[in-house]
Amino acid sequence: MKKHLLIAFISTLFLQNANANEPVDSLKNDAVQDTIINEPKASKLFNLDVLLRAGLNANNIGNDNSKLNANLDEARILMGGEYNDRLSYKIRFRLNRSFAPTSQDNGSAALDFAFLKYKFGKDNKWAVTLGKQSAVVGSYEFENNPIYEYKFTDYVDRILNLFVVGGMLSYEVNPNHSLNLQIYNTSNHSFDRLLADNGYAVGDLEASKVPLGAYFTWIGAFDDKKFNTKWSYNISQFANNNINHAVSLANKYKTDRQMIYLDLQYSFYAVDHVMIGSSVINDFYARTGANNTLAKDVVYKSAILRYDQFLADKWEVALKGGIETAGSNNDEEIGNDFRTNYTYFAALQHKPFKTQDLRFYLGYMGNTVTHKNIIEIDKQQFNRVSLGAYYTIPVL
Repeated sequence: MKKHLLIAFISTLFLQNANANEPVDSLKNDAVQDTIINEPKASKLFNLDVLLRAGLNANNIGNDNSKLNANLDEARILMGGEYNDRLSYKIRFRLNRSFAPTSQDNGSAALDFAFLKYKFGKDNKWAVTLGKQSAVVGSYEFENNPIYEYKFTDYVDRILNLFVVGGMLSYEVNPNHSLNLQIYNTSNHSFDRLLADNGYAVGDLEASKVPLGAYFTWIGAFDDKKFNTKWSYNISQFANNNINHAVSLANKYKTDRQMIYLDLQYSFYAVDHVMIGSSVINDFYARTGANNTLAKDVVYKSAILRYDQFLADKWEVALKGGIETAGSNNDEEIGNDFRTNYTYFAALQHKPFKTQDLRFYLGYMGNTVTHKNIIEIDKQQFNRVSLGAYYTIPVL
C-alpha cells in the first residue's frame, strides 16, 4: 500500500514539474483568451504578467529645460484567468499611479480594471461584463499593449475616460463580428470634485442627475482576421441637460511581419469637462477666478496612424504620427481648430527571442502644440531620444 502511495506521489510531482515548464500564454492587449473546458487547469485559473518599459531618456535636447535621466515609463501588473468556459476575470494595476480612491466610482487611478465576465446563452454567444473595465471605444492606440506606445496622443491620454466602472452586454454575431453595449460613469470623479481640483467655477452649470455614458460598438474581422475594425458611437452626460456625442472609427491590418492602424475620432462636448479647449478659451478671454468656467460646444477631432514592420527576423521599425484639433461651435471669434497637437515617434526595435515579448529600442518621440494666430500662446514642443527596453513578463 505504501509503495503504491509513493509511486502516486512521485508521479504527481513529475506531472506538476512538466506542466510548470510548459509555456503559458500571456494575457495581452486586454484580452483573456477563450478556452472551452469544464474544469480548467491551475494555469488557466490564474495567470500573472508584469508589463515593464524603462529607458535612458534625453528630453528637449538643445533647450534650456533639457534633461537626461533614467525613467520607468510603464510598470503594470496584469492578473486574470478562467474558471470555466463561461466565467473569467481580469485585474490590472499601475504601480506608478496613486491608489487613493476616486470620488465618483470608489476606484483609483492605479487600478486600470477589475472585472468579471460571464458568458451565457446558446453557444455562449452572449456575455455580460461587470466592474471597472476598459472603455469599449474605437481606438487601437488604446487597445494596444501600453508598453508598445512610446507616446500617446491627447485623445487617449487626456480626452477619453479610458477605464470606466459600469457594465457591458456583448453579443457574438459570428466568430468575426460582435456587438457591444457598455454603460458607465462619465467621469471617475464627481462633478464638484473635478471642477474644484482643476480650479474651475461652477458658473451656470448643474451636476447631471444621471452622469452616465454609453458606448455602442461593433467589432469586426475580415480576410482571415488580418483586417480588423472597432467602430463606436458614444453618448454621455456630465452636466445637467448637456449631452456629449462622439464617433470613433478604428481600423487595423496585421500580418506576422507588419501592423498598421488608423484611428479616426470626432467628439462633441456640450460641456468641456476634458478641459483642453476650456483652458485655451479662458486664457484667450483672460478669465480668472469665478469666470474660469468650462467652455460649451467644444469639438475635438483626431487622426492617428501607426505602422510597424519587421525589417529582418529580429529587427523591427515602429512609426507613429497623429494630428488633433480643438475648436468651438458657438464662439465665432475663436472659431474652429484653434488648437492643433501633433504627436509622433520613430523607433528601431530589436526582438532577440521569437517567443518572448521582449524588445530593446532606440527611438525619437515628441509632440508639438500650435494655436491660431489670434490666440497669443507660444508654440509648445516636447521631444525625447530614448534608449531602453520593454518586456511583457509571463510570470505565471
